[in-house]
Amino acid sequence: MSERMITTTPEWLKEKAVLRLSEAGLPRDQAAVVAEVLVFADLRGVHSHGVMRIPHYAERIRRGGINTSSTFPISPRGRVAFLLDAEGGMGHVAANKATEAALELVSKEGLALAGIRRSSHAGAMSYYVQKALDAGVAALVVANTDPAVVPPGGKVPFLGTNPLAFGFPGMGDDVLLDMATSEVALGKVLYAREKNTPIPPTWAVDEEGNPTTDPHRAKWLLPFGGYKGYGIILMIELLTGVLIGGAFGPHLVKMYGDLEKQRNLAMWMLFIDPGLFRAADEVKALCQKLVDEIHAQPSVSGEQVMVPGEPEQRTMEQYLKEGIPLAEPVWRYLEEGR
Repeated sequence: MSERMITTTPEWLKEKAVLRLSEAGLPRDQAAVVAEVLVFADLRGVHSHGVMRIPHYAERIRRGGINTSSTFPISPRGRVAFLLDAEGGMGHVAANKATEAALELVSKEGLALAGIRRSSHAGAMSYYVQKALDAGVAALVVANTDPAVVPPGGKVPFLGTNPLAFGFPGMGDDVLLDMATSEVALGKVLYAREKNTPIPPTWAVDEEGNPTTDPHRAKWLLPFGGYKGYGIILMIELLTGVLIGGAFGPHLVKMYGDLEKQRNLAMWMLFIDPGLFRAADEVKALCQKLVDEIHAQPSVSGEQVMVPGEPEQRTMEQYLKEGIPLAEPVWRYLEEGR
């Protein structure tokens, strides 16, 4: 039986998110950044990366697994690249600061590459890409995480759900792809557990390696697209953990274990001025033409064919009008702190 849902507002969510995170020991300015990222995800209907994460963040903060005193220092690496050391702090704050620094750099150089090391979970990658799109900039953002995905032919997980987000600006319609490289993000399984709803058999396997529709029995995730998805997971691990972070796969601290330890995650972020090779307006207009032609494609259902990011954008528009639905246990935690 699914959980009762309670509808609330973005403003209420942000207020309660800041309150619960600051109660746990996170400075209010950092808590405000985290709240923005989480509520953005909830507004897009991606509740797996929304405020349901706060109890876990709060517990890790209390247990010492998050450095609440990080200054997130940045050190240049040539003209168009820099490294941000999160110093074990909140990944949302690190990624947000790196995004803002990269957008300033891309306005001068046309290109910016940011690396983040010694970080923690940073929420939905789409938040940082959306900030780039709002500035008229294209972006590709990837991150690594601890093992949860069983490789093809393997029996136990070795690499993480290693998410990627990509955005490209148009003239009115942008493309925004945000995805885990597993069949689904672990957070979606956790959300199904929260609501007590079944999951598709292609999402996960149980402890014996058998496909399961029971989110409470789901143990490990599967890569999307078989070997092709596995290859992309590996690529992201090389760009993040190997190139930047110094740790990969089983050498990373687990998200839901060892809460007193810092996780040592890494991110790789590329930002591109659409005017780097030719006039930016020409590039955006051509992107818009591509999107318009996709919209005009024949549809099986009769509904408009969409590009990545449009379903979430429509959900956001709906939730801004009607409110954001939350599972009752999540609402109760935010309201009562328990």
